Amino acid sequence: MYDVTIEVSGKEHTGKTSVIAAIATQLEALGVKVILQRIDPQLDEKLGMDDKVRDRLRNITVFIREMNTAF
Repeated sequence: MYDVTIEVSGKEHTGKTSVIAAIATQLEALGVKVILQRIDPQLDEKLGMDDKVRDRLRNITVFIREMNTAF
């Protein structure tokens, strides 16, 4: 069981994998234990947060919603 679950959704080729990489990298830098479910094989290379990922994220809008769950 996890304390917090983050799900990233969107249409194909909208930057979901880049967003996941950015969130995971930043949380890990804060000392958070992050467990990734890898679907896109590009995720491993994007975890390096290189300039390509930054450029990809620069032009997108991300909506973050907080929700409570029953469990």
